[in-house]
Amino acid sequence: MSQTSRIDPIASPGGLSGHVHIFAGASNINAQSTYESLLQAACSSCEIQDDKSAYWTPLLYYQHSNGLFQEVPNHGMAVYYLGRGSNKTLTPFPPGFRIVSGDKASRSYNNDKIIPGGKRPVSDRVNFACLNGSPSKEENGMAKTDCKDGMRAQVHFQSCWNGIDLYKPDNSHVEYLSGVDSGDCPDTHPVPLVHLFYEVLYGVNDIKKDGGKFVFSHGDTTGYGFHGDFMNGWKPDVLAEGIKQCAFSKDSSVQYCLPFKPSLDPSFSKTCPQQPPLDTEPVYGTIDKLPGCITVTSGPLDAQESDMNCANGANGANGANRSQTLSAPIRDCRSRI
Repeated sequence: MSQTSRIDPIASPGGLSGHVHIFAGASNINAQSTYESLLQAACSSCEIQDDKSAYWTPLLYYQHSNGLFQEVPNHGMAVYYLGRGSNKTLTPFPPGFRIVSGDKASRSYNNDKIIPGGKRPVSDRVNFACLNGSPSKEENGMAKTDCKDGMRAQVHFQSCWNGIDLYKPDNSHVEYLSGVDSGDCPDTHPVPLVHLFYEVLYGVNDIKKDGGKFVFSHGDTTGYGFHGDFMNGWKPDVLAEGIKQCAFSKDSSVQYCLPFKPSLDPSFSKTCPQQPPLDTEPVYGTIDKLPGCITVTSGPLDAQESDMNCANGANGANGANRSQTLSAPIRDCRSRI
């Protein structure tokens, strides 16, 4: 992973974001990042070094029974670039493209909002699997947290683009395939993109549990508000050729995708280590409060913006920093095609 800080260059460019994120990808990620700046990164914490994109999700904490919070060890991320949908001619992400999938305010499963042209609820974009030797049946919420091999959070991204806007704050520039990870694009978003999918593994059984609860950095104890962000930092010709040659391949290993081989770094997790947090607010160790103006909420009603953000977007350090070191090593970011 490349960074853990309360920043979000998509939603809160230039300042602090409402909650903490953990990043993978470009080593120089910061609150002012742009496509052009990401390309100048010295390295990527993902194995394909021609990919200086930034990938991020909320940090997971455990709130102990005494009210104190402790970060849950993050055991790495897998980023998938998949050929999905009925259209086999896919468009690579254009320079400057940004996208967010998921709704940080959600605290329950929503059956009412259906994907255009499909039958599945939009809520199906996020799910969780408990790993106990083999993955459990996927569930939309964070229902199982006693997982000896870790709990895996998963998020599908929108794979249909309007062909015009590189980003819109309400994410209306993109839409999901009719089956979330399969099907067709709606007429309003006719340009098919490669299907982006994250898996994030948390060492939930590495935490000594004492009757407390797991809570994401945006105050979510349910998991329904899990979300992922992506800022494109690919060399355009490399991504285009990789998608063309390998997106529909049955072999998911990037080592066999010829356009990616020249920039593969098998030691990426060591040669591009995680950078120190960018602000002084404590995010690791044992802290009194979630970083930011965050209220822990469990639904079923959606959280309010006031639960997840300060009025001015920042409040500085708000917790006692008893340990600013990681309780367990951050592993790596692996790419899949």
